[in-house]
Amino acid sequence: MAHKSCRLAALVSSPDEARRALEAGADYVLAPTRRDRSGLGVPDRLKGDGEQTLYAIAADESLPSEPRRVRSVETPADPAALRGDAGGIVLLDPGRPILRAFSAETIANHIAACRAAGAECWLAGALELPDIPRLMALSPDVLVVEGFDEAALAQAGRMLRSAEAPLADAPTDLIRVTNFILQARVGAYGFERERNQRIRFSVEAAVRRSVAGVPRAMGDVYSYDIVMDAARRLCERGHTDLVETLAEELAVELLTDRRVAEVMVRVEKLDLGPEAVGIEIRRRAIG
Repeated sequence: MAHKSCRLAALVSSPDEARRALEAGADYVLAPTRRDRSGLGVPDRLKGDGEQTLYAIAADESLPSEPRRVRSVETPADPAALRGDAGGIVLLDPGRPILRAFSAETIANHIAACRAAGAECWLAGALELPDIPRLMALSPDVLVVEGFDEAALAQAGRMLRSAEAPLADAPTDLIRVTNFILQARVGAYGFERERNQRIRFSVEAAVRRSVAGVPRAMGDVYSYDIVMDAARRLCERGHTDLVETLAEELAVELLTDRRVAEVMVRVEKLDLGPEAVGIEIRRRAIG
């Protein structure tokens, strides 16, 4: 199954910034309202009582036209605390780079908790362009950028679209991640459940490029960070009996991206005596 479509929002502080962000391709502007000045098109009846409240205003007529209040959280929310957010927006914004603040697996669990509660999950946190494909792989509803100029916003929008619709006639590149070593608990023996051991991942992915010509920007290529993040997430999920399970699950995860046509995944244990023991599989996208 393909990743859920992700949209782009820009945090703005003035009507002019909002106009320029929407013209550059943002799907939403995220506008603060304060007691000391009016909001960006936010009706008085919707304004909060606090010093600052965030509202999402959509650009596309197919999206909700009414400004929507956003609840901002600095840490992943307790699933029980999300029950009152059904139909609403929960923005995870740690106030620092989000992929340094939390692991990809922690963010993915937060997104799942929001979905289970019926809330939209938006992600912020000092995002840079290279963060966008890594976070897109987790399928949030919206990514929120701040301080992007029009050119960077346009490039971010292209990155979102390229993952959804790769060019059918574009070249296919072979992306390699080789000898990526992580700590994990893997194995059927009792002693393998009690301690971490080194696991080596090597991946080759045949990826359809999103541009026919020479790639010039992040949006034109597939990020190898997606592969490494997926491997890290598997190792964070707890004990797994078989390296074969890790290989299959990693292949399935990578093939959910429409750009990926085929993958080779090799998973090896490095601490059992020989240099390495493990499994290599090759899998193709279906359809």
